[in-house]
Amino acid sequence: MSDIFAEVDADLRRDRWQAMWDRYGLLVIGGAVAIVLLVAIVVGYRAYQQSQNEAASLRYEDLLQQMGEADSAARFELLSAFAQREANGYGVLAAFGAARAAAENADFTAALAGFDALAARGDLARPMRDYARLQAAIVLVNQKANADDIAARLARLFDEGNALRPIARDILALAYFTKDAPLKARELYAEQLADPDATPFSKQRAQIMLSEVEAKLRPSAQAE
Repeated sequence: MSDIFAEVDADLRRDRWQAMWDRYGLLVIGGAVAIVLLVAIVVGYRAYQQSQNEAASLRYEDLLQQMGEADSAARFELLSAFAQREANGYGVLAAFGAARAAAENADFTAALAGFDALAARGDLARPMRDYARLQAAIVLVNQKANADDIAARLARLFDEGNALRPIARDILALAYFTKDAPLKARELYAEQLADPDATPFSKQRAQIMLSEVEAKLRPSAQAE
């Protein structure tokens, strides 16, 4: 009889985790999308200021009009073509947009290739390259990739003073949690709660997820 209760309890924990992912996993990605929109505005504005390339600006506006309400596959094609043609800030915006469109279309191979290419570009400022690494890590989390591989991609984002560190920690903790590495996840969530740079919302999410981690660890502790 105790085995039956153990199975039921395990099912409840799995269901609770699924509900947590449905509720909060998308928020992680949604937050990252919000960041890329902000980055897009800043980079686009700086590119315009520095180059005063009005023609490129008009071409980018025309691209946005062409996309209209096109689906993600069509947006990927249009943005990719534009990024290849434009060797300026608007081309960078298009490259980020193309990788994001590929991810939305569940073409994770193309999305990962796009973000990796941006992360490797020496002509981009480090914050832009770091953001590309962050997006690549999100793609890998959605693919349930090896958590240590995700950690390697995010390593530079954990440098002292990196503005993306709290988000990187959140993503890596989720990766370890989904890969049944609760001890590593617990350590990261505890760090998130102690990080003065983490937002109140991210700390609230860390507290909730820490409770889930503790619940996952409890049966093994009782068995000992």
